[in-house]
Order: sequence, then structure tokens, then C-alpha cells
Amino acid sequence: MSDAGQDAAVVRRLTECQSEFLRFFRRRLSRPEDAEDAFQDFCLKVIRAAQAPDDGGKVDAWLRRVLRNSLTDYYRRRAARQRAEAAYEAEAPEPVVQPGAERPDNPCRCVRDLVPTLRPDYAEIIQRAYLGEEPREQIAARLGLTTNNIGVRLHRARRALRKKIEERCPTCCDGSFRNCDCGPGVHGASRVERYAPWV
Repeated sequence: MSDAGQDAAVVRRLTECQSEFLRFFRRRLSRPEDAEDAFQDFCLKVIRAAQAPDDGGKVDAWLRRVLRNSLTDYYRRRAARQRAEAAYEAEAPEPVVQPGAERPDNPCRCVRDLVPTLRPDYAEIIQRAYLGEEPREQIAARLGLTTNNIGVRLHRARRALRKKIEERCPTCCDGSFRNCDCGPGVHGASRVERYAPWV
């Protein structure tokens, strides 16, 4: 069979069995968009491959092998992406505060009122690290955790606190803690990109 005839046979078989191949990915991947992506990768591999069998009878076996390899490649990429995301979160950089930069000595009432509404572990770590100014090593020793784990928890706790502040106080969301004279009353929600350095 000529190369052109061989390519045509592979593409024809790929077209004929398209729904079957897509169903293969949908049964193994929970999200439809992931199945679609994996299917597209499979099609590209088939079209680009130079090792398609000369014997037309072996095309199906070759396609099944490429199909399984595409799924394996997808799982590997997803695992690598998840490892990278976990590593990034564990190593998330803390905001740098320049020497002499002004930070509130006494965070406004909004922050103090909202910290206790967080999950207990988040509230405790915010209290210790920011309101109590305990060193991370000391917090880690008292809680029986590593300093890396403390960093991850602080990152998550700050994110949760940021969301609570965003829902409650536009002034605090804008980072103007010293200018906030609000009481414990209800505030309008506001979405602002700039926050106090430690939130």
C-alpha cells in the first residue's frame, strides 16, 4: 500500500470510529472537556504518526495502542500539573514589606471581628502570625507542623480572610485600614484588587 493510501486508510478508520474513540475517553475521564482534549491529542498523534502499519488489517490494533498511549500521556500530564500546583502553593511567596513601609499597628475592627468567623485553624494561625506576631518557627513547633506547612496554611487563611473582608467592608478592601472607622454593622460588598500587605 502506498504512503498516501495508507494515510487515507488510517484517516478513514479514525473518522469511522470517532464516536467510539471519544466514548473511550469519556468513560475514563470525569470531565467532558478533559475527554475532548484527550481525544483531540489522540487524533493529532494518529495524523502525525509515521509508524502506521502497512497492513490494513493491523490499523485497528495500531489505533487501539495509540488510544491507550494517549490516555496514559494525559494522566501523566495531569499528575505533573497537579504536582506543580501543589509545589507552587507550598512555596507561595510571602508579600515583601519594604523597611520603613507603613503597616497598621492595630488592624481595624473589621479585621478583628472577621478573624473569629474563619475556620478555627485559619483563625488561630492568623491570630498567632499576624495579630500576635509569633515567628513561624515558633508557631510550627507549638502546632507540631513544619514551617512549610505553616506557610501553606497562612496562604489559605489569608485568602479566606480576604474574601470575608471583601464581602463586608469596601474601605478595608481598598487597603485603607487606618481610615476605616466603621463599626460591626453590615457593609456593602466590594471587589477591589488591592489589599493590605498581610491580607
